[in-house]
Amino acid sequence: MLKTRRTRRSMLAGFAGLVLALVAPSAPAFAGVYATNDITSGHIDIVNIECPSSPALALTTKLDSGTPINPTDLHNYAFVYQDASSPYVSWVPTTGTAGYWLVDISSSTMGTAPWVGFNFNGSCAGSGDVWLSPVNGANPGRVELRNSGGSVVLSTNSSAEYALSSGQHTHFAWRFYASAKPTIAATYRLYFGFGPDNGTPMSTQNYLEAEFVIVP
Repeated sequence: MLKTRRTRRSMLAGFAGLVLALVAPSAPAFAGVYATNDITSGHIDIVNIECPSSPALALTTKLDSGTPINPTDLHNYAFVYQDASSPYVSWVPTTGTAGYWLVDISSSTMGTAPWVGFNFNGSCAGSGDVWLSPVNGANPGRVELRNSGGSVVLSTNSSAEYALSSGQHTHFAWRFYASAKPTIAATYRLYFGFGPDNGTPMSTQNYLEAEFVIVP
């Protein structure tokens, strides 16, 4: 279910966080290129809802089966995709020179690229809405998350939100639009956030910043 975006986004000014990167196979060794740790594969829940104390909820990010990461620590990580060498990351032309990078990973292919989605820990009670916003409006184009049926779930061009409740776990196809296929690195800076329903408190901040760097 999609819902209307809330005014809580005004809290976002100046927060720095996660870097996700897409790089070409001709790049040098990944380690430390974009952050302390570059991640080239695995199951990533970028919005991961935990319950450190009842009924409080916390927005974290979970890397594979490891301990969830606090949003303030996410700047130590970069999620790396290889454009030219991966059949799951591709440039799709639309009109003229315009198009988008399609990042379409599944559980069977996450061994060769990060598989990014949302998760609400089933042992936690509650529900809420995930939202997406561009940072400073300086992106090369809009970013969309689409479900398996092709419908837009979240977009930087929309005020819609995505309903997420206890036990729900979902992943998407990601689209990064541009007016033309960049010949140099293109950076998409995004905010992700979560607002609980029914007045359930958050034990920590309810948003994080993510950077997607696409290197053709």
